[in-house]
Amino acid sequence: MGRPAPSGVYKVDMSHQEMERLLAELEAWYESAGCDWITAEAAAGWLKHDLGYDDMDEFEDALNGTFAEFLNAMPHIETKVDEKGRLVFRVKPEPPQEEWRPVKMSLRIADREDLWNVCYKSPYARVEIPELEFEISPDGKKRTDSIYNHIAGAAFNLGTHVRGGAMPEEHRAKIMECCTQLHELLDLNTPWTWVLHDPSGLSQFQDTGKVVIEQLSLCPSAPPHN
Repeated sequence: MGRPAPSGVYKVDMSHQEMERLLAELEAWYESAGCDWITAEAAAGWLKHDLGYDDMDEFEDALNGTFAEFLNAMPHIETKVDEKGRLVFRVKPEPPQEEWRPVKMSLRIADREDLWNVCYKSPYARVEIPELEFEISPDGKKRTDSIYNHIAGAAFNLGTHVRGGAMPEEHRAKIMECCTQLHELLDLNTPWTWVLHDPSGLSQFQDTGKVVIEQLSLCPSAPPHN
């Protein structure tokens, strides 16, 4: 279930499947365009048409705000006003590996608002939940989603793994117990911690107000940059 944004503050509702689809289409279109900066007006017009909205009002109703607000809320997207006074944006470019700056970012999840903070997890990042001794490993794919959906997705993937393969019953029981514990995190019966380790330093949060950020020393054994 989504939730309304607080008055006067734009929040991206990444629990809504349409938001996920819109972001995926936007990123794919940006990559295919072959440009550094693209006008927000052009992108909004293309997305409106591609996703089947009748007009811009309907499109921005789905966003629960303006397209500019949506772009500014994405932690991995940069915006600026160009020399012609137009709002333009780009997906933040990935630096070469020699410019990586390892980082550790920790967020104490203590209330529902924390669960809906949007986290951009880079392809190289891993997430640790120390209270469960659980880890989401790097998978070579970037993902922008609410922390709630990151956790729900991890639980879903574990459940799919259990249902899709033969394994000892003891192993199956441990995995299903982990799924249950992950779902309990979403109930917020007790606070817990989302710890993101990123050797590239590319991962970001939409709201960094409660995030403890630690810059780490460079590690010569960082994974290869594909």
